[in-house]
Amino acid sequence: MATTKQTTKTHAARALRALALCLTLPLSPTADARAQAGPVVPLAERQASDGIALAPARFELEMPPGSETTVVVNLDYHSAKAGAQPSRILASLNDWTLNRDGELEFFRAGTLAGSASPWLIYSPAEVVVTPGSTHSIRVTVTVPKDATPGDHLAALVVEQRPDTIKLSQNARQMLLRFRMAALFYIKVPALTRGGSLAGLKAAAEGEGVLVTPTLRNAGNSVVRPLTALTISDAAGRVVAELPEAESLPVLANSELSRPVRVPKQLAPGLYTVKYRVDFQGHGETTEGVTELVIKDAPADPPLAATEASRP
Repeated sequence: MATTKQTTKTHAARALRALALCLTLPLSPTADARAQAGPVVPLAERQASDGIALAPARFELEMPPGSETTVVVNLDYHSAKAGAQPSRILASLNDWTLNRDGELEFFRAGTLAGSASPWLIYSPAEVVVTPGSTHSIRVTVTVPKDATPGDHLAALVVEQRPDTIKLSQNARQMLLRFRMAALFYIKVPALTRGGSLAGLKAAAEGEGVLVTPTLRNAGNSVVRPLTALTISDAAGRVVAELPEAESLPVLANSELSRPVRVPKQLAPGLYTVKYRVDFQGHGETTEGVTELVIKDAPADPPLAATEASRP
């Protein structure tokens, strides 16, 4: 009897790296050397892991119409594996935005209103990065003389170039690639910001509480609110809280309604939820208040009487 042999080849690159909004300090057009991508990770910790880091992950450049500046995005390829191979990286431009749920979305360059992608030129577009070294991509931003006031957004996206894979009959192949982005806010004066708390809801969910604020920005430039939350019982005692922290940004002329989970299971009763928002001078500091009712768990239904047990 004839037999058939099937060879399975699996090619796996590095795990997919999630895109994130790093909360860094704003940059002036001439201050790109001071750019930060978040907390500094000790060298020993970076060398103990594998991957490619992108820094800075965010640029906020206030630039008048007709101005030009150049910034640098660095690629740091670190690997603890002996014999780690170079990786070919491609760069491209995208438009980006945050949707109402706070999710980061990318679009083809130049397709969104307020796109800054046509203002950016970068070099090199393709580079081979080697372990233990840092490679730079220079980005030049030129603001048109007729640019409208407000924030204009763009993203420099870097991703691993897919290797050439020769497919053979009866073979399975899989390739995982990373994709990262440096986000650009090009801020053209005159800038306005108008943050407000437009709504607040709270509900029990699973073993915690889900609090959903709705933050609104009526201005033409991003606001970065500081938020804090407390939950008090009927006697006024605080039973759960989240300390003040910076929330996701609220982009120009947009709303953000991202739920906040409080990982605490509360006993049945009536509670008061207070959500405080500090717009850092770009809107009135507001404390929203809403009630939260935790109901008793429904009792198990009584067992149906059997024929033998009925009177």
